[in-house]
Amino acid sequence: MIVGLFTGASSMVSQGDYQAVIARNLANVNTAGYKKNVAVFQSYMSGSNEEQTNTASGTGSSLGKISTDFSQGMLEYTGNDLDISIKGEGFFTVQASDGSTLYTRKGQFMLSRDMKIVTPDGWSLLSSGGEIQLPQNAKSVTIKGNGSVVADGKEIGKIRIVKVSKLSTLESVGGCAYRLSDNAQPPEDSADAEIANRYLEKSNVNAVDEMVNMIANMRGFQVGHKVTDSIDETLKKLIQLAT
Repeated sequence: MIVGLFTGASSMVSQGDYQAVIARNLANVNTAGYKKNVAVFQSYMSGSNEEQTNTASGTGSSLGKISTDFSQGMLEYTGNDLDISIKGEGFFTVQASDGSTLYTRKGQFMLSRDMKIVTPDGWSLLSSGGEIQLPQNAKSVTIKGNGSVVADGKEIGKIRIVKVSKLSTLESVGGCAYRLSDNAQPPEDSADAEIANRYLEKSNVNAVDEMVNMIANMRGFQVGHKVTDSIDETLKKLIQLAT
């Protein structure tokens, strides 16, 4: 009976964790370049003895890990010269404020005060030679399909797009940016990447699917709650009989 109580309780905990994943996806349904999170559950029965410390062996489940679905979202025309999207595989390379290299599919860029192409967070978009610096008096900037950046008709650099062989080695750092795990293989520069200028890649979250998942998850939580309540009432009656 205690095992059943633990099973119901662990179910509610895992459903609560899953609810947070769904809520995060729904909150970013309109965020350009966002990649939805996918919850991966695991049963205690499949874990090792070390993983089952202080648990009832063979019962219950938990949210094992949160994976990322990197499938491409739809492209939406914006008309902005510095809005770009990658057609197919690949990531833009940006340099964060702490100097670290990050990767993103969010191609929403702008010009900084010192005429560098940056993200809304102020992170610099990188070319193979480093930051992309426009002339201070540049009047127009165009990004071609091959990634070349042209200012006033003169090419000043080419956007670095990379391909990551194992997407599971990418770790989220918040928002739409990722970094490679410590032991990951370095990404390869993509020579054939194609860019859609004046288009933004939309989030790949399907709001309808997420709402269905939320409803199903809430029902699962209610089942776990009923199980624990039922066992709790039974235990109370047994205690009363014993006394």
